[in-house]
This record gives sequence, structure tokens and C-alpha cells, in this order.
Amino acid sequence: MLPPEIDRSLALTEYDAGKSSESGPPPVHTVLEDLATLPFLSDRRVVVIREADAFVTMHRRTLETYLERPAPTGTLVLECRTFPKTTRLFKIAASVGGISECEGLRGAALLDFVVRQASDRGKRFQAGAAERLIDLVGNNAGLLCGETEKLTLYVGERRDITPQDVADLVGLSREEKIFAAVDAAAAGQTADALRLWHHVLATEPAAIFMVLGGLAFKLQQWLEVHEQIADGAAAGSLAWKAGYGGRPGEFQQFLRHLSPSRLRRALAAVATLDAQVKVGLRSIETGVELLLLRLAAAAR
Repeated sequence: MLPPEIDRSLALTEYDAGKSSESGPPPVHTVLEDLATLPFLSDRRVVVIREADAFVTMHRRTLETYLERPAPTGTLVLECRTFPKTTRLFKIAASVGGISECEGLRGAALLDFVVRQASDRGKRFQAGAAERLIDLVGNNAGLLCGETEKLTLYVGERRDITPQDVADLVGLSREEKIFAAVDAAAAGQTADALRLWHHVLATEPAAIFMVLGGLAFKLQQWLEVHEQIADGAAAGSLAWKAGYGGRPGEFQQFLRHLSPSRLRRALAAVATLDAQVKVGLRSIETGVELLLLRLAAAAR
């Protein structure tokens, strides 16, 4: 809306309506005055209100009235988390201006985005590498873009980015190391699960204070996936939540072998271990090892 040669300080006003009442949100009359003020050395004045949901709710009627006869040289940009299509304000805004829906990427679209970021830089992800990057970083497109750029520089002259490159550069947090051990057990990979758990013990001494919470979180997350499928949700759409995004075969195997009843028994075992540890009947180290062994045996 503002060409590069335009001085932003003369043509752009920004408010953060999500701030506390001490510093914001802006009074609606101030916003309207900004929009009505003639621009200087520009053909328009742009007023941006970020986190505008509460502002819109508070001043809906005033905004409806304004948009029926908007200032000819003023452009109002409202950044909202939600903007119901059933409201009169939405319909007026759609008719006199424009509405852009900016939804976060999910599933295959997110994977395609990451692969394209590497391709644009002359690199490609080997099988499983892009999925692993998403598992580690999450679905924040900005962070994924930055990590992909670092990976393309990290591999140097090599064309391919391997899963090991992702592990080496992006790394794992303490919680993610625990989750990786649980994931290996859920896949029936007993040796990998124990190796990862022993690595956690060797490199993250403080992990013993959070491992039971991490185990319970992961098991509960998997149980919720089963419950959502039972309620009619499409299984494929829940693969990412279970940690099997881009790996449909492994996800189906997980659903078959780790049934809701087995997951509930595993959750009960975590609670039992927690009680035993508190009274000194068992150590965290051996108790978690036994839990991983049982989980891996159920997954095979």
C-alpha cells in the first residue's frame, strides 16, 4: 500500500490494541482522526491496528458507520485472530475493502513449504529429514524458514540435507530427548528406546525430575488421538498430533498396536511409578526403563 520511496513516518500509524489499558488500545476517535487526516507526500495514510479483536468488539457500530463512508485517502488495516463472517461488519468490510485470511500451515502444506524453502536455495531434504525438522521446530513458518536456511549453509557443497544434519544442527531439547525415547518404544524399537533413555541420563541429569510428566503427556496425547478418531475425526488428519506427520504407514501401525486400553494401562503404570519413587520403592532410572520395555513389547 505504501511504495518504498514513501516516508513511513509521514504515512503510517500503527497501534497495538492488545496492550494493557495504560498504553493502549487507541481511542476510536483517535483512529478516525488519523484516517481523516490528509496524507503528506503520499497518496494515502495507512492506519494499522494489531491484535484488534477487542477493539472491533468494543467499537463495532462505529466501525460499521465509518466503513459506509470511509475517508478517501485513509486505509484502515485491522489484524484480528477471528473475524466472524456472519457479522454485518465483515460484510461491509468485504464489500468496500478486502479481507485476507492468513491461516497457519498444517500437514502436507507445511511439509511442502519446508521442502520448497530448501529447493529455492538449491538443496533438497532426504526422506524423513523435513518431517524431522517439523517435529523439532513445530509449525511456525518463520522459524522453519530460518532453520532451513541454516541447514542449507551447514551442508555446504552437498546437495542433500539428511536427517542426521537436522539432528546435529537443530538438536533436541531435554523434553524432546525424552519424547524421542518414548516414540522409539511406541514403534517397537526397544534397543533405540533404551539407548535414547540412557543418553538422556548421561547428558541431562535434571531429566529425572520431568521424565514422568513427559511420559504422561505423550501417552495422554496419543489417547486423545484415539478418542478423536472414535468421535469421527479422520485418522489421517491426526497423524501430526501423534508425531507421525508424513509417515502414514507408521501411524497406522501405531494405531493398531497401541490401543486405548494399552495406553490407559501405561498411564496407570506411570502413576504407580510416581508413587513408588516418592516413597523410595523404586528408582526413576530403572522404573522408566521398565515402562519403555513394556511399551515397546506392546507395539510389536
